[in-house]
Amino acid sequence: MNYIWIRNTIVTILLCLTTNSFAQDSFPLYTSFYNLDLSFDFNQDMMKGICKMKIVNQSSKTVNQLPIILYRLMKVKSVKNANGVDLHFSQKVDQFTDFPELQVNTLLIKEKFLPHQTRNIVITYDGYLLGYQETGTNYIRDKISSEFTIIRNDAFTYPIIAKPQTSFLRKNIALHNFDYKIRVSVPDSLVVANGGILKSIVREKGISVFEYTSKKPNWRIDIAISAYKKLNNEGFGIFYFEKDSTYASNISKIEIKTIKLYKEWWGELKSNNTLSIIETEKETGGQADEMTILLPQEAFTENGSYMNLYHELSHLWNVRINENKGLSPRWEEGLATFCQYIAEEKLNSEKELSTKRITDQYIKRLKTDFERNPNLLRVPIIDFGNENLTNYSYTQGMLMFSVLYYWVGESNFNQVIKNFYQHYYSTGASTSDFTKLWEKSIPNENLNQFFDDWMYGTKYTEFITKDMSVDYIIAHYKQLGQSR
Repeated sequence: MNYIWIRNTIVTILLCLTTNSFAQDSFPLYTSFYNLDLSFDFNQDMMKGICKMKIVNQSSKTVNQLPIILYRLMKVKSVKNANGVDLHFSQKVDQFTDFPELQVNTLLIKEKFLPHQTRNIVITYDGYLLGYQETGTNYIRDKISSEFTIIRNDAFTYPIIAKPQTSFLRKNIALHNFDYKIRVSVPDSLVVANGGILKSIVREKGISVFEYTSKKPNWRIDIAISAYKKLNNEGFGIFYFEKDSTYASNISKIEIKTIKLYKEWWGELKSNNTLSIIETEKETGGQADEMTILLPQEAFTENGSYMNLYHELSHLWNVRINENKGLSPRWEEGLATFCQYIAEEKLNSEKELSTKRITDQYIKRLKTDFERNPNLLRVPIIDFGNENLTNYSYTQGMLMFSVLYYWVGESNFNQVIKNFYQHYYSTGASTSDFTKLWEKSIPNENLNQFFDDWMYGTKYTEFITKDMSVDYIIAHYKQLGQSR
């Protein structure tokens, strides 16, 4: 499994909110709070859910219906308003209009949302979970089992406001984070793992009820269930499978070293909340936000790579990217991919890893990508989101940041990343804000030309198609800067 390609599938599959009645970037309804109550029948491999959603109409227009999607084998039993009155709804299994391999249960609720009104609804549902591997997204192996269960929005296992259309999920998620409260009932031999605050565990008649609340507004809920053990260390917690206890201890030590390294580079984290790492089954993909890292089991092995961990931890210093127009190109994935190799080089020097040598391998990989997908020769990374090409943000972005790092030097590179995080953490920023900060911070170099070539244009592809090495590319820009 090639980890670099996994994480972006989340934003390819989790598709967004759009209707014919509203502009693509102004869908009026969003969820500000989830109250989710889940229970499981592990003999039947099924789950039951009661989902209370606080829905906000952010527009000045009345909205008369609410579209919801759920996993294709989940069935809604009832929909009620805050007073317990049944609401009329219809549901059917439907295909995504521009991703027909993907099927979901589409729910349409008839309810009036007045301008700027907040309404509460309660959706009761149950069903089965078999993943989405048939769509080609092999990491979505989500299932219901006493050995391991994972509930996350990648498989739509709790209600999400959406229609079955690919549109602007990433932008919508970035703009409308939510708080949550979850109650999960499991046999008392199992543990519920979540990145929120554990409020209580109530045990009665062989059943344990775990209650978590969110630490801060977020864009997703991740719940994992297994016979977990937990390791706490310096404000970080690791939920792990018992057989992987030795490796969990190693990961904890590496985590502390990595956080220390990143803090030296980019400063203290703005969030004071503790971080949870949750081990998941093999090949179930990685995911990170400020509160939680899902780390697949292949990272918990004797010969396992810590690249996953380096990659995900670097995302803690990311700034929310809000483009003024269109979707985010997700170049931060390229930055995280580059950082995972630099971190390995710094922290694990006995492996004699050379990030430059790895970068040359990425050049060869990109050349192959160009042959397979000639669109990459004409579409700049700034448009990767709009053109559904963000899988390549990992590789193109890694190469772009590698050239930048070796050209301007480690100190300058880390200082700009630090300044960007420290300045824009609270507000978010655009790609333009990012590149302008580089140009302002290092004015003696021709960085505007560099970003024209790599971020806003495709001139960089000439280096790839001509099999130029990273040293050649670096020398080219150094000479360009000196010629100013």
